[in-house]
Amino acid sequence: MGYLKRGSKISLVAGGGSAALFYYVYTELPGNPVLASSIGIVGSAALTGMMGSRYLRTRKVIPAGVVSVVSLVMTGAYLHGLIRSS
Repeated sequence: MGYLKRGSKISLVAGGGSAALFYYVYTELPGNPVLASSIGIVGSAALTGMMGSRYLRTRKVIPAGVVSVVSLVMTGAYLHGLIRSS
């Protein structure tokens, strides 16, 4: 969205990279849940940290606040999956 609004190439690369990472996690999850959950935890935690700090700096709920909350929930979900798979 940042690319469409302001032409930010960093937003385009970061969004595309995140999408590719989580697509890989999605495809890998049925066959190798421990690896996929581990990668998912790292990606979600990083996204939580980046967007959480952006929310604290800007106080804009959309997109930073929403993405940070969803990422935090997904970090917990990947952690839960990792614990169940081990």
